[in-house]
Amino acid sequence: MDYIDVLVVEDDPMVADIHQSYVNSVEGFRVVGMVDNGLKALDFLRKRPVRLVILDIFLPGLDGMGTLEKIREGGSNVDVIMISASRDKSTVNRSIQAGAFDYIVKPFAFERIKAALEAFRQVVHRLTEGPSQVDQNDIDNLLLARNRKNVQSTLPKGLNPHVLKKVEELIARADRPLSSVEAADVIGVSRITARRYLEYLVASGSATMEREYQEVGRPINKYLIVK
Repeated sequence: MDYIDVLVVEDDPMVADIHQSYVNSVEGFRVVGMVDNGLKALDFLRKRPVRLVILDIFLPGLDGMGTLEKIREGGSNVDVIMISASRDKSTVNRSIQAGAFDYIVKPFAFERIKAALEAFRQVVHRLTEGPSQVDQNDIDNLLLARNRKNVQSTLPKGLNPHVLKKVEELIARADRPLSSVEAADVIGVSRITARRYLEYLVASGSATMEREYQEVGRPINKYLIVK
């Protein structure tokens, strides 16, 4: 098998290990290096080119955004998936303008990064296999594959499309992030059921999840639609 080699850039060792595990779990991908800051990433890429970089934004010294821009200034065409807790529009815009393949907000489910990697693999396949010339239909399919982040075309077993629509419409109308308990009370399902639908929306890229920390007790996961 021809693997897509990946470099992980993350300063938290535990998070870096999770990223490595996620990437290596997706068929056709393997992590060949892990570094904890932007300067080390640039040095690694000069010595060991890879096809894809998983790049955190908040790094010591040269941050992820600066690292991506340095990569482009150096003429490298390596693809980059940005990982960040930042939801700032200007940061997202800078990432897109600098050529990021995807931008994933922390915390995220495995299914979300899996979807991004599978979309990337499909793009690589379309660009490297078959004839060197393409027609408009080929280009359209290529761009569709690049932008397609849906985790599955069909719902996982046990999820009902009508209930999913109700959950999605509920958090879309909300003027603040909602917990699974709040969603369950409105829709009339159990908290566990509501959480399954909310987590599916996060995994598919339709919603984001943030943790609200309390003075006592465990943090509460709250969900917000991606607009």
